[in-house]
Amino acid sequence: MKLLKTEEIKNWQVAKKTKGIKAKPSISIMVDKSVTSKFLIDTLEGKEPLGDGAVICIGESNDIWQQMPKNLIKKYTVVDVDKDGWMICEPRPDNSVNCVEITNTLTTYDKDWYAHEQFFIIGEWGETLQLTPDKEVSIQKADIGDFICQNRENPSDIWIVKRKIFINTYNIISN
Repeated sequence: MKLLKTEEIKNWQVAKKTKGIKAKPSISIMVDKSVTSKFLIDTLEGKEPLGDGAVICIGESNDIWQQMPKNLIKKYTVVDVDKDGWMICEPRPDNSVNCVEITNTLTTYDKDWYAHEQFFIIGEWGETLQLTPDKEVSIQKADIGDFICQNRENPSDIWIVKRKIFINTYNIISN
């Protein structure tokens, strides 16, 4: 597995989310906050600890992730609540992200890169990787063909969206 340095990406495009999600505060699923961080969420990009105060989100393809409530409200409008207590959320029309498709030309591994190999990015959240006894980072795993998305207001907030999910839930609106 190899690191892709996202700070070197120059060819970002702009995309908008087109499909809604379901969301539920983690406290309504995991009532005992003293053990919250002991549980892992098995996201498409890797396993990550359940965050204190996070909202659990389920996407169009039944993919799961978490985000903080303030981020959810910035990106989505709650339009209903289903019989199981999940908020039905639709994307805000003014919300957009930077994105780039991961191709062999995007990577710096042209000569020894194999399409079946995974790589990772370092982000603000994701699976914890212990680099040294005193240093850990959050990583997200990806494959060629997946997309990297970036918060347009906070460029250090980046994440992976699997290809099939991106194509089904985002529209690229500019180059």
